[in-house]
Amino acid sequence: MKQCGTLVASVSLLIGILLMAHPSRAASASPREQLDDFFRKATTVLSEASHASQAQHEIRQLARLLFDVPGAARRVLEPEWSALSVVEREEFIRLFGDRLLGGYLSLVRGKLPRDRPPAIRLVGEEVGAGGRVALVRTMIRAKDGADVRFDYVMTKAGANWLVHDVVVDGVSLIENYRAQVAQVLRTSSYAGLVARLRSGAAAGGPSSTRQPESRTAAGRPAPYPPVQRAAPQKAETP
Repeated sequence: MKQCGTLVASVSLLIGILLMAHPSRAASASPREQLDDFFRKATTVLSEASHASQAQHEIRQLARLLFDVPGAARRVLEPEWSALSVVEREEFIRLFGDRLLGGYLSLVRGKLPRDRPPAIRLVGEEVGAGGRVALVRTMIRAKDGADVRFDYVMTKAGANWLVHDVVVDGVSLIENYRAQVAQVLRTSSYAGLVARLRSGAAAGGPSSTRQPESRTAAGRPAPYPPVQRAAPQKAETP
């Protein structure tokens, strides 16, 4: 692991922009409305699908439309991304996209109780950077009754908003994957990373991930920069 704040730089920058920028109104659907639409459609799929596998497939397709998968693939692989051919980039986007969406949905599914309808509350929205970046705060009522914070960093893409990152109780999903990809590349190679993605064993999802740890100059662990000044936590196992 690198001993600086590089693992969390992108999230820190975006959150900083959001906190300093003045709110702006969007003419199209707001980030909150777009995220709410995804949750409503996913809930409908869960209630109407005849098989669990069918529901999982349909919800993953909905998530693929919501997430900026190409952008996430590029960020987790930088700086190696620039050396890839067009064909290699397309393959990595496809393989990593499956890993990203599967990991996110497994994380959400692991929090939700199975004996009652999902309780996901949208509790806030901030739009800044000239209306190009947004932070949508949500809460999930977990199995044990506790509220788990899911914050969605979203960026404007034409008339739509795409999920740039998901921060779960202060832990960035994208930065976790970036740390894991970097570790695989240090110990193996890009070909080895792709082979692991193909086999389904690549750099795990949130279920096998610890929070990336940055350190101060003195060598002590530095806190992960949270969205709501909450103490950092590890991503729990679904």
